[in-house]
Amino acid sequence: MSKNPLKLKALLIDLNGTLHLGSEPTKGAVQAIEKLRRCRIPFIFCSNSTKESSSQLLSKLGEMGFKAEKEELMTSLSACKQLVEEKGFRRPFLIMSESAKSEFTSLPSPTSEESYDSVILGLDSPSLSYDNLNKAFRILKNEPISDSHQPSNSDKKAVLIAPHKASFQQSPPTSSLPAGLSLGIGPFVHLLEEATGEGALIVGKPTKSFFELAIQRLGRNYGIDTRSLEKGEIAVVGDDTTNDLGDGARELGLKRILVRTGKYRPESEETEYPPDKVYENFADFIDDLV
Repeated sequence: MSKNPLKLKALLIDLNGTLHLGSEPTKGAVQAIEKLRRCRIPFIFCSNSTKESSSQLLSKLGEMGFKAEKEELMTSLSACKQLVEEKGFRRPFLIMSESAKSEFTSLPSPTSEESYDSVILGLDSPSLSYDNLNKAFRILKNEPISDSHQPSNSDKKAVLIAPHKASFQQSPPTSSLPAGLSLGIGPFVHLLEEATGEGALIVGKPTKSFFELAIQRLGRNYGIDTRSLEKGEIAVVGDDTTNDLGDGARELGLKRILVRTGKYRPESEETEYPPDKVYENFADFIDDLV
């Protein structure tokens, strides 16, 4: 391995805003990932995206020039799926795109008599309609959702599951708006929490459990005992000090690397928990690392 002045032995890398903006890679990012591979520095791509399934996200990365395998990608949607399976939920009400819904096709088929036992939110404008959000509210409050559906007599309440609570994200230009910050899934999660009086289960970045799953995948992929790594030898890289480099990263003692791309704004560095290092972009960080 090349000289490594930062003394890092593995990376957890954010995607949108760090490696790419929409469908365009950030400056030098494609080459930087190849440099990591040549230097044999283990890494996992970590995404909070809920707009598409893992397979579609991998395809999108490939179109931009990034070589990525399924085992190298950890998403908040896959973490949601794992939680649903572990908790034994059979019928989640999915508010997300059709592509994102395909992440959950392996769940057992519910019977027609079964009520929804959970609600999972994804960031998809058409799906986040008043009707869908109101249906989610009724499911969580055990209220009727159709003429044929009667509230359950069970004391077991449906659970709200959210991939993350990011308030905003960096968005590419659209037909109606130029590139800039746009609403994230967070405000919709807060809406349902406030309306129901119940907190959501958050499973994506920056939760400790999400990063622990990503580190476990690092170990499996590269055949290394991640428990042997010393504190500060794994870094998380992102453009958001709260949702990429937040609570879970600090709890696990991860090095926190901020890049000035994507949703980064100058005030991002004026925080109670400033990042360990700041770089203009991901490629500059990798140049310094290797």
